[in-house]
Formats: sequence, C-alpha cells, structure tokens
Amino acid sequence: MTYAQAPDIIYHADDYGITPAQSELILSYAKACGGTGALNSVSVMVNAPSFSESIPLLQKQQENILASLHVNVVEGPCCADPKSIPLLVDDKGIFRQSFASMLKLSFSSQKAKLTNQLSTEIGAQLDRHLAALPHAKDALRIDSHQHFHLIPAVFDALLRAVESRGCTIAFLRIPAEPVLPFLKTPRVWLRIPAINWVKHWLLNFLWRMDKKNLPNYQDISAIFCGINFSGHMTPERVAAVLPAFKAYARKRNMPLELLFHPGAVPQEDALNPKLTGFVEFYTSPLRGIEGEALRSL
Repeated sequence: MTYAQAPDIIYHADDYGITPAQSELILSYAKACGGTGALNSVSVMVNAPSFSESIPLLQKQQENILASLHVNVVEGPCCADPKSIPLLVDDKGIFRQSFASMLKLSFSSQKAKLTNQLSTEIGAQLDRHLAALPHAKDALRIDSHQHFHLIPAVFDALLRAVESRGCTIAFLRIPAEPVLPFLKTPRVWLRIPAINWVKHWLLNFLWRMDKKNLPNYQDISAIFCGINFSGHMTPERVAAVLPAFKAYARKRNMPLELLFHPGAVPQEDALNPKLTGFVEFYTSPLRGIEGEALRSL
C-alpha cells in the first residue's frame, strides 16, 4: 500500500497517539502491521501530550497503513500560540469550544475572526503532522475530532491551512452518512440511539453547506459509515449493515470508510479529564468491542 493509495474499503481507527500503549493497541488491529484485524487506516492526534512518544510506532509502519491528520479543536492543548487564538482556548491554552458553541460562532459576526484563528491552529497541527510524516504533503489525508470540520468556519479554515502549506489532499473524510443502507437493514433500526439520528441529520445538513467549496469531493472522499453506530460498532451491527453499505458505495463508484474507536485509555490519560463525556468515551469497554469488530472482519 502506497501512502496515497486507498483500498476499496477503509477500516479506520480514530484517536491514534493519546498514549504509546493505546497507539500500540490500535496498530495491533492491523494485520499489515503484524497484528490481527482489518484495520488499514488511522487518524493521528498531533496535539496529544504523548504524540512524540507515539509517532515512532506509526513511522515504522507508514508503508503498511494509511495515516490521516486528526484535526482537533475541541479537546486538550492547542499547537499554536494560545495568544493568537483566544476564541478557541482558555488562558492555559486548552480548547474551550463545544460543537454547539463553535457552530454558533460560525454563524455570528465573529465568523471571520474565528476562521482566521482556526486556520492558525489547524496550520500549526498540520505543520506538526508534516514534520513527522513529510510525504503526507503530496498525499494528505485529513479528518477531525468529533467531525468539527463540517462546521462551516472550520471547513473554510481547514481548506485555507492546507492550501497555505502547498499540500495536495488525497483524502478528506466527509461524515455525511447515507440513510439508505440503514433503510435496507430494518433489523438494526431499534439499535440506533435517537441522539445519533440527530447527529446524522446535522452533519448531513452541514455538508450540504460545505460542499460548494469543494467541487471535486467525490474524487477525494468515501461513503462514510460510523455516525449512527458511533461508539457501538459491534461485530454484529457491522456485519448487518456492511453488505448494504458496500452496494451503496459500488453503485457510486466510491470507496467506503468504516469508522471505529478501538484503544481505550485510563481516565488520567484523557486529553482533558474535566470533560466527563470525553472521558467516558475514552474509557468505555465498548472500545474493546469495536476492536474485536475489526478482528472479525
């Protein structure tokens, strides 16, 4: 697998780099990296405190697995000078905006200022990513923590930061999950939490606003699966919907991306232990079950 090449089905894990142990566990789900499982792509959190200790593991495997920049503007420390991005961080340089508050700012009179500061921070994260994986400049793969990049100001800032570094995007995650594969799989309907349908609708709505700025998106993205089952990509659920998603992607001549979150971390290693919802997600035993789903594929 070359760095720019993507398989027909991308089995992807977010949140690589929080700790070395968690990073090693994530790679253990990749057969190509000496592990057991279908994993063939990861997202790297360059603002994680243990990034410098975790990235060598990935550098050794960069010919065997795809790596994306996991833009993070919601949790943990920033990469840019905190004084240059006051809308994004507190006085300690810790991100302070939620999805809702960032979305509100994106439609406020401060949108231009917000976009500029987001471009500064995303650019700093991109610089760190390129320093570790320099060949990514000509085949950049990119997504974001909690799918913040579909917020219009974040989307605009991301494209600006990428262009300013002279990068070529090989892949951009578009988490606008289609509904048709679920309609064709009625046995999973009652297993989808109502809140996930809300997220599903919101992300699809935001993407309709964003896509006018990326007319060639079909050439650099994939059909996405991972919102309705977010945090619950169990072997049974994945097996149930995978045939319908494969057919949907084939009909549109696009690859398919399935998003998993394997690799739990202890509470004390969370990027911001004060964000209880994030801590619960990082420490959830369901992460192990999602890892087993990767092993079952």
